[in-house]
Amino acid sequence: METNNNQPNFFVVGCVKGGTTSLHNYLLQHPEIYLTPIKETNYFSRKDMDPKHFRKDYAYDVALDLEKYFKNQPLKPVHIAQVTESKHYLKLYAGVKDEKVKGEICNSYLICESAAAEIKREFPNAKIAMILRNPIDRAFSQYLMNLKEAKAINRSFLEEIEKDQKSELKGWGISHQYLELGLYYEQVKRYFDLFPKEQIKIILYEEYKNSIESVLQELCDFLGVDNHFSFDTDLKLNEKGLPRFKYLNYALTQLGIIKLFKNLLSKPIRQKLARMIYSSDKLKEIQAEEREFLIDYYKEDITNLSNLIDRDLKSWLS
Repeated sequence: METNNNQPNFFVVGCVKGGTTSLHNYLLQHPEIYLTPIKETNYFSRKDMDPKHFRKDYAYDVALDLEKYFKNQPLKPVHIAQVTESKHYLKLYAGVKDEKVKGEICNSYLICESAAAEIKREFPNAKIAMILRNPIDRAFSQYLMNLKEAKAINRSFLEEIEKDQKSELKGWGISHQYLELGLYYEQVKRYFDLFPKEQIKIILYEEYKNSIESVLQELCDFLGVDNHFSFDTDLKLNEKGLPRFKYLNYALTQLGIIKLFKNLLSKPIRQKLARMIYSSDKLKEIQAEEREFLIDYYKEDITNLSNLIDRDLKSWLS
């Protein structure tokens, strides 16, 4: 990749349903931090992806005409896209001014095997942060998100996992990877094997959720930016909910109409419509047998991860 003076030096690499969307919005507030206008570019994990096998709903999610996108300045914030060319990736940093820290937040960089090596090859001095969430709660939260976004419908949590495990084709954007996404040990080890430990910051989601201000201060220390900056942490993002008309919502999602509305409507209008479309009443809760199944599934991996990062993770197995 050709580099410029605005090249990235910081990456948040996951995990899915680990609070990275809220973290992205907090870090955007800091005057010494620049984040790409496309939150998740998937650039460094592109070698692990096969777009021709993407699920229809995921293909709609990442659909973005990049040539057209870069013609409109300033660049519009986009949640996720599929950036595969270095010329496009570097253009995402054209807006850098005098920020000390520049980078992106992308969840696929944790699960996709090639990402750590790709980042190391291009930017060996970059700092790496990751949020790790109890894999049991993470998987169930992903299930609830998929119900809300009509990417799953009318199955129990365990039935949804079973269906996903039986998928003939697996991978990012292809299967949901409910179980695989929470097998953190190998994912984290790839970064530990390639980067010095002083370049890696592990954040536990449970600590982040309960002590946002202190975790943000620690992250600022890690990045070498002003740790006295006052973040607005009252933002509510990715709130739980279920569609009031699930079959209609499912059909509109699979046809790409929901994504079209998101692109055409302003944020305030989208938020107003969301309150009409989704309800937080009667939200599902994980059942005892579902939790027991996942505790048994993740027990060994959690133990290995605990030893690797030298953190007590016994609470994840409660």
